[in-house]
Amino acid sequence: MSDQTAPRPRRQLPEVKFRVLIAGRANAGKTTILQRVCDTTESPETYRMVDGERTKIQLISTSDRGEHDITDELEFSNHNRYVFHDSCGLENGSTKELDTLQEFVRKHAEQTRLVEQLHVIWYCIPMDDHRPGLNVDPLHTLQIDNNVPVIAVFTKLDAFRRNICMDLEDDEQAGDDLDRLTNQRCEEIFQRECLDKIGDTTPFVLLEGMNNPAAHCDELIRTTAEALNSGTVTLMLLAVQTKNLKLSVQRAVQKSLEVFDVELPVLMKGGFMKKIKESVTKALARAPSKSLKVEDVVKQCLQAFPWLWASAVSLTQDLVHCTAVDCDAPCA
Repeated sequence: MSDQTAPRPRRQLPEVKFRVLIAGRANAGKTTILQRVCDTTESPETYRMVDGERTKIQLISTSDRGEHDITDELEFSNHNRYVFHDSCGLENGSTKELDTLQEFVRKHAEQTRLVEQLHVIWYCIPMDDHRPGLNVDPLHTLQIDNNVPVIAVFTKLDAFRRNICMDLEDDEQAGDDLDRLTNQRCEEIFQRECLDKIGDTTPFVLLEGMNNPAAHCDELIRTTAEALNSGTVTLMLLAVQTKNLKLSVQRAVQKSLEVFDVELPVLMKGGFMKKIKESVTKALARAPSKSLKVEDVVKQCLQAFPWLWASAVSLTQDLVHCTAVDCDAPCA
């Protein structure tokens, strides 16, 4: 077979790695969150650079956190496109651990290779303390680089509500209004101790029921995708989330509507399809002469499904090859 008729090698999707630093005090539910993100109940595998080689290591179960290292890379066998780093316990007033975290963020922010850069920080704030606001303070010290967004992740909300309910019961003043007063008190404390402290510009998510192995962290992934500054990094997140079709569909709708100058956040408040139709109609009425090509909309849609690109290119190459050589063999 000549070089002209030889089939081209299949184009494969690059090995994408999305790097996450998960930080917060010990017992903040960090490992559980990573398990839910990766849809597994198994413990992550730990990799460390040993003599210049990336080596899988076995950490000894101990209360001495010095055995852990923030530079260790954590991966799950069923979802190894995520690379996680664990702060291994960020306690209040621990200057040394905070300095280590900041140096880690700076170092990865300076990396020139995208795969080595830190892409997002998930800062976990457990709500099972009587003063959860104390766990918020270190968050702002991690907002070092604008290209590395920090997401405030509020965990253990079930325990938070249970503690408030028990306090009201002890006061013996709630009576039949216990549920209403509990909700009211929870909202007041959460606003004062948490939202007021993280500020208006810090994205956040509330995670409940994470102890359920069937739970998911779709809201965390969606918030992360919206917080990323770089379109390339957003596509990297979509590439590692191949099983999260909902996220890709939302992204496809968002990018497609940009062609019509329609903002998705307005549409997501309710009446999704109806508002899409109304908004697009108004956009076309404002600029009836605007040249809108089907290819533009399709292109924007496909951007949200990066794992399809390689398959589409490979299929096209196979068809071209078979046509060129009059091939009767079935294409792979």
